Amino acid sequence: MSSPSMRIRRLLPVALVATATALALTGCEPGALAPNDSEAPSPSASETDPSSPTPSASETELPEPPTPTPAPTGSALPTTPPVAGDISCTDVYSADQLYEFNPNFAPTAEQGSLPGAIDDVADAGGTVCAYQHVTGADRLLIGVLNDAAGFAAPAFETVAGMGVATSPQNSAIIAVASEYFDTVQDAQQVIDQVADNLD
Repeated sequence: MSSPSMRIRRLLPVALVATATALALTGCEPGALAPNDSEAPSPSASETDPSSPTPSASETELPEPPTPTPAPTGSALPTTPPVAGDISCTDVYSADQLYEFNPNFAPTAEQGSLPGAIDDVADAGGTVCAYQHVTGADRLLIGVLNDAAGFAAPAFETVAGMGVATSPQNSAIIAVASEYFDTVQDAQQVIDQVADNLD
């Protein structure tokens, strides 16, 4: 037979693990570590004082949160909304092509400014598609103007830290902009992909 001290020695690690687990699980209550912004729980019907008046519905309603105001246009915010033209953004640049450009980019519709020829394409009624890095402010802007008669823009310029490349394609203009473009050659693959999509 085993002595009582041997049994305690065998059960001690099990008891410690069970205690630690029980303590750890008590912290699993949802919102246990989050600050409590809600009011204290209301007492049950049996605990309320019958002589106290019951608040009306208007007294218990919470005020509505303020409606966010949109950013002013022309501001230098990190993202830019797509500008609807006669071509949809899914026809301009496919999801597979965006993934090939950078798998961490996604379409965006937030407010922001348009650099150089991209702004000119939008002003002329073209399509502008905006994509942004999901964890940062880097973006890719693609502008397409189908009827580009009289449209003039430099082949490459840097505007507000973004390289902007413009290329005529038959009767259309394709303009692309990104922080990733230091030369027109950096933007050429995106221009070629968009040109292929338009054919």
